[in-house]
Amino acid sequence: DNSPAGCAASIAGFITSVTWIASYLSFAANACGAAVNSGALCAGDWTALMANFGEMATVGAAVKEDCDFGKDWLALLKITGTDDAGPGWKTFVPAGALPTVETVQKVDALRTADRNRAFDLTQCVVADVTNAAAYIVRAILQIRSAASACPEPKACAINIMNIISSFAWISQFTSLAVSDCWDKGSQKALCAADISDMVAAVTNGPAAGIATTSDCADMPDPLEEEKHLPMD
Repeated sequence: DNSPAGCAASIAGFITSVTWIASYLSFAANACGAAVNSGALCAGDWTALMANFGEMATVGAAVKEDCDFGKDWLALLKITGTDDAGPGWKTFVPAGALPTVETVQKVDALRTADRNRAFDLTQCVVADVTNAAAYIVRAILQIRSAASACPEPKACAINIMNIISSFAWISQFTSLAVSDCWDKGSQKALCAADISDMVAAVTNGPAAGIATTSDCADMPDPLEEEKHLPMD
C-alpha cells in the first residue's frame, strides 16, 4: 500500500535485493571455480551480512501492515472499498465532466489491478516456488556439511545457523507463494512470510559474520573454509 510503512519496506527491499545479488554472484564465483576462492567468499560473507540487516529492516517495516488484522485487507488491494483516489478531488472537476472522469478512474484502477496481478503471478512462479525449491536443496547440502564438520565448533555453529535460516526461507517463500498465487492474496500468509524472513535473517546474519573470520583472514585456510560451505 501507499502508507509510510509500505514505502519503507519497498525501499529497504530494493536495497536488500541488490545486496543479495552481489552476495550470490560472489558465492557463485567461488562455487564455479576449481579451488576455493577466499576473496569471493569474503565478499560474499560481507554482502550477505549487509543483506540480512536489510531483510530485518524490510520485514520490520512490512510486519506493521501485514500483521495488522484489524484493517480491511481487501480494501488496501483496491478489491473492496469505495474510498476516493484523493481527498476532495471531485470538487475540482466540472459537473458535466464528472461521469467521464469517474469512468476513466475506474478503467485506470482496473488496469492497475491487472498489472499488479500479473506481477503477483510472476512472483508466484518465477520467485516464490523456484526459491522454495532451491532452499530445500540448499538445506540438504548444509545438513550434509554439518554432519561432517560438527566436530569443529566454529564450523558447526555456522552450519547449524545456515540450516535454520534455510528452513526459515523455505517457510517464507512457501507463504509468499500462498499469497501471490491467490487472486485476492492472503494477509496471514504475508504475516507468516515476514516472521519467517526475520528468523532467517537473525540466524543467517551471525553465520555470515562468523564465516568472515576464516574467509577474510590474512592467510585463509581452504580446508577450514570448506567446512562451512554446502557440500555438493
